[in-house]
Amino acid sequence: MQIFVDINAANDGNGTQARPFKHIQEAADIAMPGDYISVLPGTYREEVHPRHSGTTDKPIIYSSAVQNAAIITGAERITDWQQVSDHVWTVTIPNSRFGHYNPYTTLADHTFDHAGEVFLNNKAMYEVDSRAKVDTPVKNELSRDKSFTTYTWYTQQLTGKDATVIYANFQGKDPNSENVELTFRETCFSPVRPGVDNIVISSFSMTKAACQWASASYNKGLISTNCGAGWKITNCDVSHAKCSGISLGRYAKVPTGDLEASKPLRHRLRNNTIHDCGQTGIIGVDGNSSPLIEHNSIFNINIRQNLVGEEVSAINLFPSIGAIIARNCIHDCTRGLWLGGKVARTRISRNVFYNNSLPHDFKITKANKQALLIGLGEDIHIQKSAGFTVIENNLLLSDRALKLESKGILLLHNLINGSTEWLSSNASAGSDAYYHRIYQPSSKADGDNSSYFFNNIFIRKSLRDEMKKLIAIAEEQTANAATADQFTADGNHFFAAQTANQHNEINHNKLGNVYLDDQLQNVDITIKTTGKGVFIDSNLDSLLAEDTGHAISMGKSANGATAFNTDFLGHQREGVRVTAGPFDHKHEYQKCLFKLFL
Repeated sequence: MQIFVDINAANDGNGTQARPFKHIQEAADIAMPGDYISVLPGTYREEVHPRHSGTTDKPIIYSSAVQNAAIITGAERITDWQQVSDHVWTVTIPNSRFGHYNPYTTLADHTFDHAGEVFLNNKAMYEVDSRAKVDTPVKNELSRDKSFTTYTWYTQQLTGKDATVIYANFQGKDPNSENVELTFRETCFSPVRPGVDNIVISSFSMTKAACQWASASYNKGLISTNCGAGWKITNCDVSHAKCSGISLGRYAKVPTGDLEASKPLRHRLRNNTIHDCGQTGIIGVDGNSSPLIEHNSIFNINIRQNLVGEEVSAINLFPSIGAIIARNCIHDCTRGLWLGGKVARTRISRNVFYNNSLPHDFKITKANKQALLIGLGEDIHIQKSAGFTVIENNLLLSDRALKLESKGILLLHNLINGSTEWLSSNASAGSDAYYHRIYQPSSKADGDNSSYFFNNIFIRKSLRDEMKKLIAIAEEQTANAATADQFTADGNHFFAAQTANQHNEINHNKLGNVYLDDQLQNVDITIKTTGKGVFIDSNLDSLLAEDTGHAISMGKSANGATAFNTDFLGHQREGVRVTAGPFDHKHEYQKCLFKLFL
């Protein structure tokens, strides 16, 4: 059955095309397996709670009739501001207006930050912890948008009136004539009942949710699966969650044993744009651990640096078992990808990472050092791989590219233009220009051989002086915190093709890598974005020699091993001799890396 929704319809609709429902929730209340909910263009200021599950062959489909023209928002426009001074305005809102959830009495995390937000023309303003800081704001130097950090707000409760009062500095703008919104709702799309399965969400814009810090005890994001399985989220624009954009966890009770076997229906997230969220773009905590996250554009995560923690990242999975993270473009985030808890059989393939580090020039001082270290992320950070995690054919271009606090890593055919920090049973080698080893005592006979680096391009990248100092401090702290190794490889073997018909087992853990120093070879790698996509402009074609490495395969035996024989663009790598890095041919360093789709 097809069910129609139109915000401009009358209140007495029945869901037919002639008499559509006015609210999406009305359709969600009656939708059953196989039903298709078509939502016409407009702004829907509601929180949608799907009630029923679909089935694997008959999912319940929620779709915007026009690409991104149906907007579900957790915010309300406020137009009754009263001026206090030249720049500062105030508004008082009865608490009854918030219903059961008041984001301005609910803290987002352990700081003073509330779950609620104030938006000026679709940009989140900066909450401060005193009225004085509204009157006299101080620029936040850590933000990626420093010029906007003087747009501040503060909230307090009027207990005698049971009301929320907000003071905001709009820097000379009139909030009653501008588009000023406050978040009122905790989520935009989330089942109340756990375990609602086989839901499809397609082509919506969803924005501005007052969710809290996602963790093992709180599983909500702007979109929340709430322990459901088999969801498909495609072609959506997800933005401005206070904390997490899409939450893929959590179980009411974490199952024992193999989480992948316990919940076999993987979530599939494809072709989405996820941006301007405070904690994460996509998070999974003790939940569906094997999602397919493919061809998403994720950017501007935690650009305000107002929320801090290891979980702050574009994608955060805890654990990650059988996950596939492929062909995504992740940039301008505090951190790109974080995997931890237990990581096994995960594949990170053909992604583009850049600008996932501190964006501005800075000076390390005693007062700001810890804040800078908290904001110093990386493209990929992995902890506790319990079986081989494959990182292949990626472009890692941020100042801090890799932090591998784990063994059981296969790093294959990547372009790594940034610092690399990895666990090793060898002491840190100060003369090693291309990666820093985290000393980790180990009694395992395999030693370094439980992590493998094949056919990568490592570039010693020229960094800002202060960035070099900060990375060195961070590496020292990681090394000092290292504990005895608990995780090793799971018995896989690696093979290099020596002849057309034979793979020989590799007896050492580094083979076919290329090392470049941009102070000596003048390496130029530039990322350019147009309306059509993300492009690379590089002179690497003049610095590389083709077919210098061997084709690599992984498995228990040479005959049954999986061959890594396609490059970043999906082209077949022919023969036994291959080119280091993500492209099979040098001229491909002038290609489009990621096609924009919205």
